[in-house]
Amino acid sequence: MLMGGAALDAVGVPLPDETLAAARASDGILLGAIGGYKWDANEKHLKPETGLLDIRAGLGVFANLRPVTVFPQLVDASPLKKDIAEGVDIMVVRELTGGIYFGRPRGFGTNDNGEETGFNTEIYSVSEIDRIARVAFEVARKRGGKLCSVDKANVLEASMLWRKRVTAIASEFPDVELSHMYVDNAAMQLVRNPKQFDTIVTNNIFGDILSDEASMITGSIGMLSSASVGESGPGLFEPIHGSAPDIAGQDKANPIATILSGAMLLKYGLGAEDAAKRIETAVAQTLDNGFRTGDIYSPGTTLVGCKRMGMEVLKALESHRRHRREEEGGELWEILEVEVSPPRLGKTYVPDFKLKIHDFSALLETKATSAISVPFDLSGYKWYLQVSPMHKKNNDETPYVALALILWPYMLEQGLTVHAVFKFSIYDHSNRMYCGCKADYNFDFKNNYSKKECLIPLQELLKWSSFLVDDSCVFGVEILKIDVSSPERKEVVVQHKATTVQNFFVQKKGFVEGTYTWTVNNFHELELKNFFCSPTFEVGGHKWYICMYPRGDRCSTDCLSLHLCLDAPNDLPRESKNVAKMTLSIQDQKNGKHVTITTGLVVFRGSWGWPNFIPLKKFKDPSGGYLVESNCVVKADLTIVGSSNDG
Repeated sequence: MLMGGAALDAVGVPLPDETLAAARASDGILLGAIGGYKWDANEKHLKPETGLLDIRAGLGVFANLRPVTVFPQLVDASPLKKDIAEGVDIMVVRELTGGIYFGRPRGFGTNDNGEETGFNTEIYSVSEIDRIARVAFEVARKRGGKLCSVDKANVLEASMLWRKRVTAIASEFPDVELSHMYVDNAAMQLVRNPKQFDTIVTNNIFGDILSDEASMITGSIGMLSSASVGESGPGLFEPIHGSAPDIAGQDKANPIATILSGAMLLKYGLGAEDAAKRIETAVAQTLDNGFRTGDIYSPGTTLVGCKRMGMEVLKALESHRRHRREEEGGELWEILEVEVSPPRLGKTYVPDFKLKIHDFSALLETKATSAISVPFDLSGYKWYLQVSPMHKKNNDETPYVALALILWPYMLEQGLTVHAVFKFSIYDHSNRMYCGCKADYNFDFKNNYSKKECLIPLQELLKWSSFLVDDSCVFGVEILKIDVSSPERKEVVVQHKATTVQNFFVQKKGFVEGTYTWTVNNFHELELKNFFCSPTFEVGGHKWYICMYPRGDRCSTDCLSLHLCLDAPNDLPRESKNVAKMTLSIQDQKNGKHVTITTGLVVFRGSWGWPNFIPLKKFKDPSGGYLVESNCVVKADLTIVGSSNDG
């Protein structure tokens, strides 16, 4: 979901309503670092950091937990002496939604001398102090039983109330030893004798500063995670560092703080303490193996970038899982349900549409970019499910099995946007439930393919018998919500019905191939028509033809549209639907080259093509060779690789 600078660039606000709504509906939120030079000059309400403050307030999270742990492997990276840094293990509990960052009045003004002034208000209520104090006492009770409250009660009234209330709450926790310390002294003691601290509780601004100071004891701010929790609802888990715009895109960042934030999400957000511990162990193992990013590098260790460090942690995690599996004889899902595996959606989840791909290995052998289902009808729209078996994320060579939702554009009115919320899934046969993720997209006339959502690394899918059974796997999609952005902005009631099932068969050999070249000799006469078609040609015992829209179709009036069509598709029995890969091209007659577009594997029920095949301006340009003396040459290449049926 968009937030911060990415949201500012996309929709003009640092925290879109859709992002906050999705966060509130989640079990936990893993948040990336935000900010950057690009937005530094923005007005305050348009800064990325405002989105961070707003999501904290919107979720009602008020307690920020920041662990400060010196890994034994990194003690030499600490700027403190080894005997001071070794063994440091502190939890800073920071009040997050009150104090000077949120207090009012605030703003700018002018003093009696006419000088411009800026002012903020440090203010806390009894209830705000009491609730953060109770969280801190509970944390301390589970750790070493010592809590130090940090304030500035010798100067600030807000701190005087803070100390009074923390002292009062202490009576509820007689097993926890409470001490108080002024913030200036605490800052000094953190570098002089940090091991004296077990758990620290403090207000918003002091916690912000002290936790950053404490982070350097560990050797790098890139090592520290954090959790922000409230009285109810999902928690917010994020690294404490910023976005480091000075090294953005250089593969230099340390990913460990974000990885450990994921572990905190498991521990504090989902109650999966064993899974969190295994991630922490994998991080420690990676450090034991000597891998270091630049911020924690020291002579004798191996310098790696962000991607490599992440992959090494993943390898350590995978090694640990396999070892546990061998020891316990359990299924992989029983040992660890995170990282490379999509989360379970629960036994009550039922997709609206299921696509079962038979002979999945054959799909890979065809090197097809995707497999696209027949359309299924839901709430007045036609949808397709696209499975991409070898999708690669930006700057990542790991192939993923990814899913996308396609909305048939011809049912849309120009100028309208259909916002859909949906769940993609893959069936886990071992646990008899679907696993997957939630997504959303704004569909319109020219953007009818959703973003690809990566479900699972391809190599993991091929290894796990839970998902791949008899070389077949089942993918699903459920549409949760549909909104149409018209002047009256209406919500479409999603009417679920019995699940539509589509079988998708792919052959490993024996493909049926055909090629047809169509020379259009009188384009300027024919372009007065809405569309015109080629003579039919035969491939695989069926007749086909090419359909050309010379002035574009409804979806693209500024482009030439081309479609490949099956002649008399309604005369074919249901089991005769072809799974095919096709290429359409228009020849540049001056140099022999072609403008070419190729599909993945599609189920041919009637036709398939591209509304925006080539811009009309480019097609008709006299300096080009696509239209020469009213003639153009269109070619179709068709390979039938399988079949499909319903049910």
